[in-house]
Formats: sequence, structure tokens, C-alpha cells
Amino acid sequence: MMTAVYLLQSNQPINITIINDGYPFPKGIAFNAHTEKYLLNVRAVNMSAFADDKLHFLHWLKQHPSFKQIPDNILLNVYAPRKLYGDYLEDTWINAINDKHPHSNVYFINQRAENIIEQEHYLSVHLNNKESVLADYIVLATGNPPPRDIFIQNKSFLKSDKYFGNPWSENSVQNVRCLNNILIAGNGLTMVDTLLGLLENGFKGTIYTVSPNGFKLIPHKYNLMVYEKIAAELPEKIKLKELFILIRAHIRSLTKVGIGSHLVIDALRPFTQQIWQGFSLQEKKYFIKRLSHAWSVLRHRIPIHIYEMIQQLRMQQRMIPLTGRIKDITEQANSAIVLYFNEATKKTETIEVDRIINCTGPESDIRRSANGLLRNLVNNDIITPDELHLGIEADAAMGAVKNSKGDTNERIFTTGSNLKGVLWENTAVPDIRQHVKKMTLHISNQIRKNNHSAVSPPLL
Repeated sequence: MMTAVYLLQSNQPINITIINDGYPFPKGIAFNAHTEKYLLNVRAVNMSAFADDKLHFLHWLKQHPSFKQIPDNILLNVYAPRKLYGDYLEDTWINAINDKHPHSNVYFINQRAENIIEQEHYLSVHLNNKESVLADYIVLATGNPPPRDIFIQNKSFLKSDKYFGNPWSENSVQNVRCLNNILIAGNGLTMVDTLLGLLENGFKGTIYTVSPNGFKLIPHKYNLMVYEKIAAELPEKIKLKELFILIRAHIRSLTKVGIGSHLVIDALRPFTQQIWQGFSLQEKKYFIKRLSHAWSVLRHRIPIHIYEMIQQLRMQQRMIPLTGRIKDITEQANSAIVLYFNEATKKTETIEVDRIINCTGPESDIRRSANGLLRNLVNNDIITPDELHLGIEADAAMGAVKNSKGDTNERIFTTGSNLKGVLWENTAVPDIRQHVKKMTLHISNQIRKNNHSAVSPPLL
């Protein structure tokens, strides 16, 4: 959506075709929440859609009836409902359409893009209805795909009505009043959303969660504190070992006075992409294997009142987090028997549950993606996985995709989570808005230089 908004703001005639199938434009998966219970994990002050207007969302929120009476200093630190943020995006889009250049056009195609064929002077996007769209430039803004299926021996269970492979589908948390036990695979932010959805839909039983690292989520605290000292000590390029030593030194300083270590990680936030690009491949692999979980715990925190609610559920034994790995699942007439290795007891144990929900996180390997377009583009060597198989290999600055030979394609771009391997962090709104601004400025300049309209009207 923001790619289209920035292109419309380029002050030149442009034709944009948006091909979208599934979650509604412009809300997507994250902000098409079916409940007010799902909250943003970033404070309102940092959720503007615009890189050059940091208070845009805050000003919009202040006009909302639910937030009008809240003082500004408190509103800064609110974790707003994601459903409400979806309304903000919708308003942002409507305003962009109303303010667009009189000779610009936006076309919507509610189909699925399946392939891209490169011609000498244009690109042809092939759709699932056998029709095609011609374009001068393409942006792959495909977002997060569903998780990879749980790895178990009994593959037939993956087709069971007791298994929900897509946690972002509303039906994963519906019709649960009569259920006794539910297992969630995963202990991250998606697990929290799923848990909230189950409770809102009247689930009264026990929720088990299982992951190799157990439950490590921590709450947002010290929102009004900003720690800047480590930023002043960062060199332009730093090795992983040196960074680790620097972080530990600053964490020790803060913990001596009773302040949480996550302030140090927050202070690195503006420099994360630069630091990541300076690491060697070996350093990146070591970080992912040994340090990424600890980093994620400190980076991806939850609102404190949600954390306290989860702790209350744990004390009541209504939520039981387990540290371990699922080995197999066998379906019974009215339940499923989950076989898992329990790291605490070092034994293989079983749990009987009525439903399993897969919250293990998005599938990052584009070769395995549920998105047929990305798989076809890999097969045709238009795109290739990055060296860590976390997304698409691309130019870090602009997001221009590369093929397996390392050739940069100046007509096809990508952004968001597709750039995880290249930039490490490009999924939060502050990252995306900055990258999209740079990418669309580059595309707009190319359009102006080549006298293109950016995309031809759909040939349907």
C-alpha cells in the first residue's frame, strides 16, 4: 500500500496495477484483525506510515473517539489495536487516491499472480485466470507467508480438521467453547495473538504451548527512557564478536542500576541493517544459530498488561508452556495424541489435545513458499534465495532483485520480509516505510528518465 502511495505522490502521471488475492487491500494479514484484542507491538509514536511525517499516525489516533481524551504524553506510549491501525491505513489510502495526479490511475485485479515473463521492453504478469498484465516495473510486496507445516512422521495428520496450519486464519480460533485442550506450536508473538483469539471466542480449557526455547517473551518497559550511549561508541563497521562484547558491557552497566537490558538493543535499532550488512557470511550464520533467539526475545516484546494476563493464566494452569520438540501426532476419534520430547525431563512424553495450531513463524525459504509466484520466479531464475535462505537476494539499498548469477534486475523490486536475509530487520513499520520511500523514489526517477507510465492499463 505504501509503495503505491509514494508512487502516487511522485507528482507525475502514473498507472499502477495492484494484484491482490486473499487478505483485503490495504490492511493485509496483520491489520485485518478480526478482534480488537490484537495489539500493535510498537508504540503509537513509532507507527506512522510515512518516513517523513513521524507523527502522522499519532495525529490520526488523537482524532479517534476512543483516544481523544488521552493526554499526548500518554498517547505516545499506547499500543493501539491492530484492527484500528487497519482503519488508519484505509484512510491513508483514500487520501492518497483523492490527492493523486489527475492523469494517474489505479487498477485493482482480484486474482493471483502466478508468473512473470520478461520481454525486451516490458514485463508480463501471468494470472491464475490465464490473463496477463503488462508492466514496466514490478514490486513484489508479498508479505509474510504461512508457516511451514509441523515436521512429523505422520504426514496424514496435516490434512486433519484438528490441525490448523495457518494461525492468521480466523477459523483457527473459532468453535472452541466445547474443546478441553489446545496445543500451540510456537512461543512467540503469533502464539500470543492466537491465545487472545481463543480466549475471546470462549475457550475455557488448557492451552499448551511448545517450542525448542520455551516461553521467553518479556514485556515492554521503560517506554519513556532512551539509552544513547552505545550508539556513540559504534564504529562504522563492527565484527560480531566486537558487537557482542560492546553490548554485554552496556548491559552490565544498566543491570547494576536495575534497568532492563532491552534498552541497549533498542538503542541499536537505527543501526541494525547497517551492522548486519557489515557481517561476513560466517558471522551471520553464527548469529542465526547461536544468538538470534536471544536477540528476538529482547527485540520483540509484548505490552505489559498482555504479559501480566499471560502470567495469570500460567499461575492458574490454564496456559502451560513447554520446552521441547513435537515428534509425531496421531489422530483419535475425538482428539489427537501429541508425542514430543520434553527438554525439562529429557524424556519423550505425550499430551492429548483437541486442536493443534501452528504458530512457528512464516516460511522464509522462497523455494518452499506457499506463494506459487515466488516458486515460479525461482525456477525461472528471475529471483534467487539470499545466501541464508531467509528471503530474496536483492540490492540492499533499493530492493532490486538478483538472479542466481548475481545479476541485478532494474525492473523488478521487493521489500518487507522478503529482504530479511539482506537487511535482517525489514518487517516493522519504521523499517518498511524508510525502505519503501527509497525504493519508490528510485522507481519514480527511472519512470521520469525513461518517460514511462510505470505500468500499462491491465490487458484483460
